[in-house]
Amino acid sequence: MSARQARSYVSLYKVLEPCAGGSPHPESEKRSAMAGSVSWFPQSGKLKFAVRLMFLWVLLLALPDGTGAQQNFPPPEFESGYNLPVATFQLFHAGAMPYLDVLLLVLALAAASWFLHKIRSRKGVLILGLVCLAYFGFYRKGCICPVGSVQNMFLGVLDSSFPVSIPVALVFLTPLVFALVFGRVFCGAVCPLGMVQDIVIFKPLRVPLWIEKPLSLLRFVYLGLALFLVLSSRRFIICEFDPFVGFFRMNGFAWKQILGGLLLLLGLFVARPYCRYLCPYGALLSLPSRASNVKVRITPDSCIRCGLCEPKCPFGAIRPPQEESVASTRIQRLSIVASIVVPVGLGGVGYYLLNRSVAGALLGLWVGFVVSVRLMELIYFGRRTTFDADPSSCLACARCFRWCPKDRAYREREGKSVQ
Repeated sequence: MSARQARSYVSLYKVLEPCAGGSPHPESEKRSAMAGSVSWFPQSGKLKFAVRLMFLWVLLLALPDGTGAQQNFPPPEFESGYNLPVATFQLFHAGAMPYLDVLLLVLALAAASWFLHKIRSRKGVLILGLVCLAYFGFYRKGCICPVGSVQNMFLGVLDSSFPVSIPVALVFLTPLVFALVFGRVFCGAVCPLGMVQDIVIFKPLRVPLWIEKPLSLLRFVYLGLALFLVLSSRRFIICEFDPFVGFFRMNGFAWKQILGGLLLLLGLFVARPYCRYLCPYGALLSLPSRASNVKVRITPDSCIRCGLCEPKCPFGAIRPPQEESVASTRIQRLSIVASIVVPVGLGGVGYYLLNRSVAGALLGLWVGFVVSVRLMELIYFGRRTTFDADPSSCLACARCFRWCPKDRAYREREGKSVQ
């Protein structure tokens, strides 16, 4: 380890130490006291942690990585005639372009958060989404893709011979961190896969909740299957079956373009079907967004419970008011038993059906765990007094704002245009 890296890691420890529960460094206390006098400095613990993570990324960008590594010595010559095998992993391009893409991704996510939570502008979210579709989709050929980076990160953790560069890691982590603080802003305005579906929404049908909930589990099943194939055969099926990359690159297999066309055709009436039912990265984003510090607020003021927003959400993500309820004792016992039996049973099925492999058992356990979590949600329903956007299902499109009478009155009072 070089002296530069050692100094950087020491600085990183000093910054992140308070988040880990340790005693703060004196310099950290001094910085906190100075920051406390500034009104815009984030006071929430999650926001502070996000700021520290941003500092970590800036720090990592200053460190050398393996993307530009070259072979300094010629390969050895073997008397037996043995030849070194050709590397099969993806070679990452050296240079500043990957870091520029990461910077643009961070700026786009920050702008999406601003339009959604501060300006409350559907027009701003839409224009930003079209710009991101043009750049990340058509100009960069869909390669700056957090959706596919799930596989790179998973294989990089399992196999040390598979290099994962810093830009790839940042592309994977950045939307997750923003989801933890601001919700699924990546889905709403930055993801090209989502925006290419968003612009074709015509007359979206309302999918009943009892159908929507089970279908949304397919994302987690697809995620588990993709990681299983990475573990067992090094296949990247998320990229292999990307339905829209053929449009971005203007080439590819005909069946892939047909698949993308069928999804867009379905998207005329079922809004963004790939995002809601198949996207594995969307499944990951739905987890931290549940605990997001800044949630999508349909109204800028108190909700009057008029109900105008609920039928206008094309994704069925708005939940009406409800009273607190607890399932009967019998339902509770059945759900608890099923939450234990289902993962174990599916783990055994996966083990025997997939060549008695540990990876097959893990896939079965994962699917069983996802089903068990949904079963446990049937036990308790919390009290909700207003119409709220479900943070795990809301795609942060800002369509619901214009239907709120309080939002309209707020814009007229502030002299802003009514969207």
